[in-house]
Amino acid sequence: MIIERLANTDFKPAMKQIKPVLLLAFLILFACTTASYANNDSLTSVNLHSTESGNHVEAAGAPVAPFGTPIFSIFAKVGPFSAADRARLNEQQIRSIAESPFYQSDSIRVFKSELAYAIMYGEAIITSVFDEDARLEHSTKEIVARYREVKIIHAIQQQRKSTNLGAVLKNAGISIALLVTFILLIVMVNRFFRLLSRKMIGWQDKIMKVMRLKEYAFFNKQRQLVILLVMLKVMRWLIILLLFVATVVTIFFLLPWTKSYSITFLGYIINPLKNILVSIWQYLPNLITIAVILFVVRLIIRLFKFLKVEIEKETLKIPGFYPDWALPTFNIFRVLIVLFSIVAIWPYLPGSNSQVFQGVSVFLGLVFSLTSASALSNFMAGLTLTYTRAFKLGDRVKIGDVTGDIIEKSMLVTKIKTIKNEEITVPNTKIMNTEVINYSTCAPDKGLILHTTVTIGYDAPWRIIHQLLIDAALQTNLILKEPAPFVFQTALNDFYVSYQLNAYTRAPNEMALIFSQLHQNIQDSFNKAGVEIMSPHYGAIRDGNTIAIPEENRKPGYTPDSFNIKQH
Repeated sequence: MIIERLANTDFKPAMKQIKPVLLLAFLILFACTTASYANNDSLTSVNLHSTESGNHVEAAGAPVAPFGTPIFSIFAKVGPFSAADRARLNEQQIRSIAESPFYQSDSIRVFKSELAYAIMYGEAIITSVFDEDARLEHSTKEIVARYREVKIIHAIQQQRKSTNLGAVLKNAGISIALLVTFILLIVMVNRFFRLLSRKMIGWQDKIMKVMRLKEYAFFNKQRQLVILLVMLKVMRWLIILLLFVATVVTIFFLLPWTKSYSITFLGYIINPLKNILVSIWQYLPNLITIAVILFVVRLIIRLFKFLKVEIEKETLKIPGFYPDWALPTFNIFRVLIVLFSIVAIWPYLPGSNSQVFQGVSVFLGLVFSLTSASALSNFMAGLTLTYTRAFKLGDRVKIGDVTGDIIEKSMLVTKIKTIKNEEITVPNTKIMNTEVINYSTCAPDKGLILHTTVTIGYDAPWRIIHQLLIDAALQTNLILKEPAPFVFQTALNDFYVSYQLNAYTRAPNEMALIFSQLHQNIQDSFNKAGVEIMSPHYGAIRDGNTIAIPEENRKPGYTPDSFNIKQH
């Protein structure tokens, strides 16, 4: 709330003159604080310089940090006391000495005994150096003791100097100045970003362009403006957070009672960043290897894509390889290449050898294998249908009881639109298990033969029936004149003859319309000729009935036999 109120405060134009000075002073002070932290002894190491041999030893141990900053480390265990226990006791002794009002630096001395070198203040032992300490630090007991003596005296002097009244008042004044500077910088940042936001709104029509994916404007100017404003808001809060952290760390570092907290807090920020940067640097060779693999994979995929386009255009012809195979074959090769690249890249991924990463991979593989059995069978069926060329888009087919046009063909399902504009989705596995009738395969070259059957009595001359059926077919739209329609007599039944009319067309998708017109023309043709389209069924006794053959085929002078009934 305080920051927001300050952000809305209207300051005088004179503020413009002191803004650079405030920012420069803040950055210099924060840099000095960070440098001071970086120049301190390591939190987990101690540097020993031997005056005799000049050897430099760096080893990890339990740090002794009575005032927040480590001054030396302890490595050896003595009796029941671990290195951490000894370090904690040393810190208590050093702090009690620094708080003594009668402290004298020349009262700290190194005393030699048979077992160790002891650093003492008066009669109190601050710390001791044993043979094991010297061995672990690759030096002598005396050198280690002298080193610790110097460090203890220096640390106590620095602590007493920083906690006297003059130093406290001075650091308190600097802290107040930093706090005021922080508030003024917050005001500056808020004003700057408000001005930049207004400028962005004004530049919306000048610098922003609509990004399209074909006809869809997925990234219009309004969306771009919203994203930019959100980014500015996030950036503003990140800068405010950075300034807040820098101010808190600097103020805590200036005050002797909170100096250790500032170092710890700064370590929480610097150490993860350092680890991240080191990890990135160490990962660079693997990253370069992954980039090379991806580059080669991309080139191979582009080569296969070029071949696919050439085969589809029939510029490149391969004997026995059809153009409609180009796309599915390219997709298969692309999937195989991507899978191979994943296998090649896998060992170079960060954490790929960890048990968690491997466990998640096995779990995902198990889930995929359990849930994809049906999808995999449909995929294999779709692959088989593609390479057997059972049908293609736009073909008129009959699959089981479904008749219609193929409108979508994928590796999993096939979609059919019926003549009633019904869209039916058929799994590819079902298609593989039933017969497929394709009406469109031979239609462009040889023509599709449409056929229909009528049954006429034996008293109608078959030659006239043939001609009437052929005339009806020739009068039907989309029926070919050549090859000419023809008629089969498919059966001689008890009471009638079955005539099958066959006619060619190159429009299989118009079968329903063609059949409707054809049946209309058959009716008109037969009505004009006076031939009744009706299958007769006789219930007469044969004695005395007229023979059921065409009249012109009867013998000359033929008369029906008489029908006599005799009673006995």
